[in-house]
Amino acid sequence: MRLLAASIASLVLPVVLVACGGDDAGSAGSADVELLKGQPLLLVSGIDVPQDAAAAQPSATFEDENVSGWTGCNNYTGGFEINGSSLVIGQIATTKMACPSPADTIEKEYLAALGRVAALRTEDDEVVLVDADEAELLRYERATPVGRWQVTALLTGDALASPVAGTTLTATFGDDATLSGSSGCNTYKADVAGTKKACAEPAGVMAQETSYLTLLPRAASFRVDGPVLELLDVDRQRLVAFARAP
Repeated sequence: MRLLAASIASLVLPVVLVACGGDDAGSAGSADVELLKGQPLLLVSGIDVPQDAAAAQPSATFEDENVSGWTGCNNYTGGFEINGSSLVIGQIATTKMACPSPADTIEKEYLAALGRVAALRTEDDEVVLVDADEAELLRYERATPVGRWQVTALLTGDALASPVAGTTLTATFGDDATLSGSSGCNTYKADVAGTKKACAEPAGVMAQETSYLTLLPRAASFRVDGPVLELLDVDRQRLVAFARAP
């Protein structure tokens, strides 16, 4: 399972590089802007998100002149333009799922704030979006995959497919760059071999386990959109999708 350890390093390393780089606090140099692009960001202030509504925490990823993420209720996407520290976010499109309070309120406030963004700045490890008067609107930190997750889909052939009925695949990314979990039949860890039990049921569980453990080392980057984590290969193809586990 040494390849899994390498996979962990590739997932965590981009976050470390961004955190260690950058200009003085309060700046938005070109290097910061380039490092910002493609990095998953998690909102930490600007919108009131109750502690018991962590799944509604908005997120953003700026990449290829497109910003996308989680509003707290729906996924969203829209264009953006950066010129120096100036940032203009275009019209936002969202999915249309109805959500109970407070997710619906968080979404409305978050989308309204995005519409007022005029510039950005970086402060240490955080990204701050401000309005035309330089008043702070939204503050983000770099998201990480650290936490407990349950697989909702994994690459099968050319598309993502749900796990075999009756199986549960999990991943726990530790803040010490470790990975462990269940591959549907056996448990696994990044630095040691998994258990060696063979499972006869449900049908397909062992083939799924082999596929899952083969996909993990292919991960080169990740996306975090609210309660969802996706592992991506070097071509940005989705390999595995997870939902945050309690």
